This record gives sequence, C-alpha cells and structure tokens, in this order.
Amino acid sequence: MLIKVCEESSSVNGLAETVSVPKELLKDLYTELVKVEEVLATLEELMDKEGLERIHRAEQEYAKGEYVTVKDGSEIKEIIK
Repeated sequence: MLIKVCEESSSVNGLAETVSVPKELLKDLYTELVKVEEVLATLEELMDKEGLERIHRAEQEYAKGEYVTVKDGSEIKEIIK
C-alpha cells in the first residue's frame, strides 16, 4: 500500500508535487523516531544534575533490594496509598 503526500501548488521546473511513500517505510521511520526520542530523553536526564542524583539513588535502592515488583498498574495505586 502506498500513501501519497500531496501539495496543492503547481509543479515547479517540471518536478512533481506528489510523492508516493510506502506505508511500511513510514512505519519504520516512526519506529526509529521513537527510539531517537528515547535516547534524547535519556541524554537530557543525564545532563540534569537532579536527574542524575535520582538515577544514583535508584541504583542504590536497587542494590539494597529496596524495591517492589508489581503485576499491573492497579498494584502501584495500592503501594502509593
């Protein structure tokens, strides 16, 4: 399946204003964009002093076994109460 991206303006220098893009390519581009966003969010967190401190605290808590595992989101609500 192809998706056509169109602009309403007339063609310039004989170039077409319509481009066909395979749906699978758009899906792949979106998937990879999500991965890039995750990397950027991680870098942003590492550049933030408070964020880095949160990461270090979490690592220490994990090493000490100070964490709880849950099966689903409803259990999180119970723990927070």
